[in-house]
This record gives sequence, C-alpha cells and structure tokens, in this order.
Amino acid sequence: MILLNENEYYKLLTTYSLMKNSLLSSPISIILLLFVFACSGSKPVDVTHLFEREGLTYYNKHHSFFKGKGVKMPDTPFSGDAIKYWPTGEVEAKGIFKNGILVKSSYLSMDGTLLESTEKKGDTTIYIEWYSTGQKKFESKKVEGKVVSTNRWHEDGKIRKDLYDWEEESIKEDNYYSDSRRPLNYIIKKPKENFEKQDVLFFMHGNGANLWKYENYLINQFSDNYVTVILQAPYEVSLMSNKWTWFDFHISFFSDTTFNEEQVNTSCESILFSVNKIIEKEKINPKRIFIGGQSQGGVMACKIALEHPNVIDGFIAHNTLLPIIYKAKTNKSDYSTLRGLVINGEYDKTIDPVNSKHIANTFLKLGADIEKKELKMGHEFPKLSRDVINEWMAQNN
Repeated sequence: MILLNENEYYKLLTTYSLMKNSLLSSPISIILLLFVFACSGSKPVDVTHLFEREGLTYYNKHHSFFKGKGVKMPDTPFSGDAIKYWPTGEVEAKGIFKNGILVKSSYLSMDGTLLESTEKKGDTTIYIEWYSTGQKKFESKKVEGKVVSTNRWHEDGKIRKDLYDWEEESIKEDNYYSDSRRPLNYIIKKPKENFEKQDVLFFMHGNGANLWKYENYLINQFSDNYVTVILQAPYEVSLMSNKWTWFDFHISFFSDTTFNEEQVNTSCESILFSVNKIIEKEKINPKRIFIGGQSQGGVMACKIALEHPNVIDGFIAHNTLLPIIYKAKTNKSDYSTLRGLVINGEYDKTIDPVNSKHIANTFLKLGADIEKKELKMGHEFPKLSRDVINEWMAQNN
C-alpha cells in the first residue's frame, strides 16, 4: 500500500491537475507519477518513537521511553506519517501529523478492515466508525470539543434512529459526573456474595501496560472475597500505543535514574481522587481499603502509603522500589495500623531485589506491620504472586 502524507497528497492532486490535459495524462504516466511520489515520500515512523510534550508530539530516534541524559531530545514538533503494528506484524493504526498535532488517523483490524477514522481540521473533528463492508456505522462531528451532530446507520445503509448501547452508557457517565472531574479509567470485579462491608484493593499496573490484559487474563485470578479495582495510568507511553505509564523516567548510564516528579505527584492525586469517586459510583461500603501495584504501579502504591497512611489500611509493593522523593509523616502513630506486603522476584533483572528490602525496612522503621516475600520469579506478575496477595488479603478479614 502506498502511504502519502497530507502534503504529498495535495501536491499529487495539483500536479495531476496540471498534467491532465498534457501528453503525460495517460494511465501509464499516472502510475509512474504515483511511483515517483511513493519513492520520494518519507517512510512512516513507528509510533514507539513518538512522545508527547506539552500537548505536542515529537519524534525520538530512540524509543519514546528512552529519554536519558546524553540523549538529545528534539525541539521541533513532528510532521509526517506514523504507523502502529499488531504484535503479529499487520498494520493496526496509521496517522498523519502536522506540527505535532494528529490531524488524521485510522484503526484497522488484523485483516486490514477499516474500523475507525478521525480527521481534524481547525476546531472541527470528524469521527467515523465503519462496518466491515465499508459502510459507515456511526459519525460524530465536534467543534471546539463539543458534539454538534451525530449520525448512525444500519449495515445495509439505512439510517438508524436508536442509540447504540455504548452511547447510552456514555450518557449515563456524563450525567453522573456532570461537569466534575472524572476518575482514572478502571475495571472492577465485585465479590459474588454481597457482604454488608467489603475489603477493596485498588491495583496499579506497571509501565507500558493497559487494562486489556488485566480484563482478559488477570483480574479473575484475584479472590472473590474482596472488591478488585484495576486502575489505568493517565499518561500514554507513545501516541496510539495503548501503553500507559504513571510517570516519565530518565535512564542514564552515567548517573542515577530520575523520575518526572510533577507526573508522579499528579498521578498520586489522580489515584486518591479515583479511589473516592469509584467507591461512591460503584456503591461500595468499604471495610478496608488497600492500594497495590506492580513495578511502576508499586512506586505509586509506596508513595501513597508513605504520604497518606491514614486514608488506606494497607499496601502491596510488587517488584518495585521507593519513590525518589516523598514526604513521610513525622509521627509514627500515623503508621501504627498500616499493613504492608512487599514482594520481589528472586531472579528480577529489571529492579534489583535489594529495593524490596529497602522498602520493608523503611516502613518498619516508621512503625508499619510489614510482611516480605521473595518468590522464585523474575520481573513479572504471575499467578503465584496473586495467590500470595489473596492469602494476605484474607488475613484478619
């Protein structure tokens, strides 16, 4: 497939218009013309090399998560084509950027069928969903972020009058939250038995993960004896990647790794806000509230436990390390009822297991009740870990 960015596309149309009455307007000439533009056009960049900064997208020849000292970051917003691939190699998404703004995008199924497309012109954004036949399914028009029109179709092309289920759900969400701030995206699993009061575990994934894996594989391995809420991080690792991070970090071969402290603090505030909002919205009557996380999510769990011990009953730190900057309470009584489970993998090559000892010792000195486990695993979150968590959560239930 020939990919032309928007500038090349309009240039092609202009050139063709000038040539259409000339001797070169034969079909062979048009094919040659397309070939020339295809060869001269820039190759689409992989979305893993794109990152956002202050609302604009930039290109990094290194992967977007590698922003260490000694790596010069670009000053010019990205313009050109971007592409994302399914794990099996097929094209999943394509986008066109102008001066750091995504102006066109399309998402495809593994067989190449167009699923969604978006086009932005000035303050107007057109979003379209497609049937596999190529017939439009849904179209919305937004001006300055507000929906001004929507249209729906049946697969045979006839106008559909009824709202789709997801639209009705979205309206309920809008009515519930009104103009107030919304919580982080999440998935939830409630106990089969409706206890009067229930323990709640808010768990946070590691860098580059998303809710899909937890929803399809992991959440059902958490016990039915408590409510499990998986929170999704607020920052996308790279545009259109559907990989999420709690904060940006800088890796350096010459000095210590550093965290984006502004994002760490913003994520912390978002988590605390989401805990209250989700409990309210889901009508949960919490007996005890726990915060936990794997890897980068564990950093966030530790920060909340260190700085806000009075709003939770316990925390879980899995294959992780302490936040670089935190403000612990000066009064040990604030930690006297706090429980903590610290887990590390014996073969973890990503985060040195010594960090788990440091976490445990830090909280023990503050007066918290800490249980530490070292499991025969690497930097992963296997069923064995979830079994240990389930057992620990059941204590003193």
